[in-house]
Amino acid sequence: MNKLDIAYIHISANPAIPEKTYKAIREAFSNTLIYCNGLTPESAEELLQNNTADLVGFGRGFLANPDFVSRLEKNAPLNDLDYNTLYSPGEQGYIDYPLYTSR
Repeated sequence: MNKLDIAYIHISANPAIPEKTYKAIREAFSNTLIYCNGLTPESAEELLQNNTADLVGFGRGFLANPDFVSRLEKNAPLNDLDYNTLYSPGEQGYIDYPLYTSR
């Protein structure tokens, strides 16, 4: 893939994929690796710190936490995702998650 000059690979992390596979990808590909899929702030930080990933994505985390970045900065708890309303029609599951307020 380096010879094809591909800019990045977006990897959907999965526990069934052995760690050696991720290491092999990193060793074989010198451009940007983006990881996503069920990452926590801690697991994402670990991927970045050990150079497995160059970037990380938090799609569902943003859906359930409209103030996601602020929560990470404050080390605040994250809302749980409501899978019953995930990608459903209407507002429920998109704009009805509460913002964090410290008590």
